[in-house]
Formats: sequence, C-alpha cells, structure tokens
Amino acid sequence: MNAYVFPDFQTSITSLGSSLLKHYGCAASNPSLPEADALLSDAPGNVVLLLLDGLGEAVLSRHLPADSFLCRHQIMCLSSVFPPTTAAAATALETALFPSQSGWLGWSVYWPPLGKNVALYPNTTDDGMPAASVHIGNTFLPVETITGLVRKRHTVSSFSVHETGDLRARELPGVLNHIRTLCQEPGPHLIYGYVNEPDHLLHKTGCSSQAVHDYLREADRQLERLAADCPDTLFFLTADHGFTDIRGLCLEDAPELAATLLRGPSIEPRAMNLFVKSERRPDFLSLWQEAVGDAYRLYSHEQVLEEELFGPGPVHPLLNDMLGDYLAVAQTELTMFPTRSYLRSMTAAHGGMTPQELTVPLIAVRS
Repeated sequence: MNAYVFPDFQTSITSLGSSLLKHYGCAASNPSLPEADALLSDAPGNVVLLLLDGLGEAVLSRHLPADSFLCRHQIMCLSSVFPPTTAAAATALETALFPSQSGWLGWSVYWPPLGKNVALYPNTTDDGMPAASVHIGNTFLPVETITGLVRKRHTVSSFSVHETGDLRARELPGVLNHIRTLCQEPGPHLIYGYVNEPDHLLHKTGCSSQAVHDYLREADRQLERLAADCPDTLFFLTADHGFTDIRGLCLEDAPELAATLLRGPSIEPRAMNLFVKSERRPDFLSLWQEAVGDAYRLYSHEQVLEEELFGPGPVHPLLNDMLGDYLAVAQTELTMFPTRSYLRSMTAAHGGMTPQELTVPLIAVRS
C-alpha cells in the first residue's frame, strides 16, 4: 500500500467525491478517481459513501486482521487533504473541494472580518465565547454538499445521515439502520453517512488501545451485516484522516515564545497558523527553533501559497488574509498545544504531515 507524506491531489478523498458528482452528471471542480469511476460505471441502484472519522490506514491495519470484512474489501489507499483534520477533510470529502477552495482550513481559522480566531464547528472564539450572532462557517464559508448537488441535478433520492443530516443519527448502529432502511426501499439512492468514531476513542486512548480495537472489530461485524442486508448497492467506505500517538508541549510553558505572537495559533496544534509581531520575527524564529527543533517544518506565508499546501486553486478569496506569517507543520510525534488543558485532553492527534495522518483506506463493496 502507498503511504503519503504530502497530500496527493490526484488520489485523494476529494477525488472520490468528484467521482460521485461525475457519476450523477454534476459538475466537479477537481479531477475524479479512476478506480471509483470504474466501479460506478456499472453501479447498482444504490450508492453509499460512509466516512468513519479517524480510520486511517495505519489504524485499520493495526486493529483488523487481513481476513476481516473491511480489509478484504480494501482496494487502495487514498491521501487525505492538508491539514488532515475533520473540519477540513470531512468537508473536502462531502463537497469534493479542497480546503484552499472551501475556506474550511481546520478546527479554527483566523477570520479577517472579525480579527479573531473562530472555531468553525462550535462557532466560538479562543475564549469560548460565541463568535457572532450568526454561524461564521455556515454563513460566510457556505459549501454545497455532494448529496445536495445531486438532489438538485438528478432524480435519484439523495440523503445525508449523521448528527445534523437529513436523517439524524450519531452512533454507528443508528447510521447503519438508516442506510439499511433506505437501501431496501424501491428506487435508486445516493446516501452519505458519517460516524464520529473511532476519532474520539483515538484522541482519548491512543492508536493501540483495546477500546479502539474492540470498537473496530464490532464495526467490522456490523458493516458486513449491512452489506448482506442491502440489495443492489455499491458501498464506498473511507476516512477523513488518520492518527498518530503524540508527545506534547504547551505554548503556555514557553511565555517568551508566546509573547512574540500577535494572537493565539489557529487551525490545529499540528498545523499551527501563526501571526508574529513584525518587530519580533527574529526572536520568534530563534525561540521557535529552541522550543521544537526539527519536529515541525516552518513554512512562510508565501511558501504555503506557492506549494499549495491547502490544495490547488481557484482559492477562496479570503485565503490569503486567513493565513498568518508562518505555518508550522508537525512531522514527528511532538505536538505544541496552545493550552495545558488542550494538551491533557489528547493521547493521539492528527493534522500534521506524516503518513499515519494523511493515508486513509478506500474500501469498496458491491452487494
């Protein structure tokens, strides 16, 4: 299996989303995935795309044997997008847009009109207060999902199934029950399902934990039963990102370094968007090197754009202003957290540029 140390634009989760748009006659902004196109060219009536949050290739192969249902049906590896984190990567899969195009850069973004960092999902600032009277992400970074686009363009019934979806469910059994019911109804369906595990378990217990092992063994059994219960269905299963166990540092324990910054970091601890006081840049560079050494790669604002870290164009009109003076990208297990409470909440994390975080499986099952 291939492993990626830099996002592959041609073999990515975004490409998988583009294949679904192409199959249903919708315009896609990015190239499709040939392997998915081939399966869809002779697709059954129902097509299901299921995302298990955090199920990277390394996690899957560590916990499930080669003869398990999911491993037997893995056809290839895909690259996540950068940063490999849910707000950026799940959005990329759901919309077939790269973070550079959608503006959904990570858990928190620097929002230029407010001059503050905003956590996109909860719509809060760094101090936990509401960012605005409206939801910043949904209002000012609106995106159209694949299921929504297909619903507009095509006669096929199209549904999302997750905590805030067209059909509501949070845990795996509930999501799978909705999918089972829809696939047993007459007529073709496109269904996107999202489950927030094993992400939470991985964050809390680490990549090798018994809790993650038990969850994935049970998920493997439930998914095999689902495939047997759903006639005339093509299943795609993948993840938004993978995970790596971490060794933590805290910016609060480096006050001299923190004092060189204009504001707290945004995006992710393993992909830190940093605005530096102009007169303190030499101090920042020496203090940063002293704190983390070579554990992070430091990109300048210009390098981030030139190397298309967040994906190709056409880029979101606010991308340039959302990016700080530097982007610090983790390339080892060492992780710099902005606060001690954040550090204490994590045993494993994602968002950096390692194969474990960027490489996800593509599993395909034709019932």
